[in-house]
Amino acid sequence: SSQSRLKQGEQAKQCLHRWQGLTNLDFSMAGAQTSEVDGVLKGFLTEFPTVIGYVVVNSDGIPTKWHESVPYERALMYAALMSDFVTNCKKCLKELLTGPAESELGNVRIRTKEGTEVICVTYTEYTFIVIQNCTGKAWVQDPEEGGGGGGEGGGGGA
Repeated sequence: SSQSRLKQGEQAKQCLHRWQGLTNLDFSMAGAQTSEVDGVLKGFLTEFPTVIGYVVVNSDGIPTKWHESVPYERALMYAALMSDFVTNCKKCLKELLTGPAESELGNVRIRTKEGTEVICVTYTEYTFIVIQNCTGKAWVQDPEEGGGGGGEGGGGGA
């Protein structure tokens, strides 16, 4: 329904806004900051139950943090593919739009037919990739894929 989509859109906006709070942290993971980053990420997941996974990627395209529901191999796949995709989106915007403020990429959102949404937000040298369940149904984890399905009879992951 349109009201459900509006609610999901608002949750996604809140999710992106919360990311901006996360970006004030340095994801270099050095020393005591690691526990602070972990605490903020866990709070992020608690605040947004529709988030089913995340990957934090550095400027070299290497995942530095990922959610426990995302296997390392899957985190590498998200990091590689989405880093390239975001880079290409930035290039396209620079060519299509003339003003410097207009052509700066804020985020990229991709939604599948199954109801999975992948949101990528870049900040300084990091990209935060969020995998979100937009179906309104319980998310069923597929152990082989590392993704999920949209509840009953749901398909594969993102």
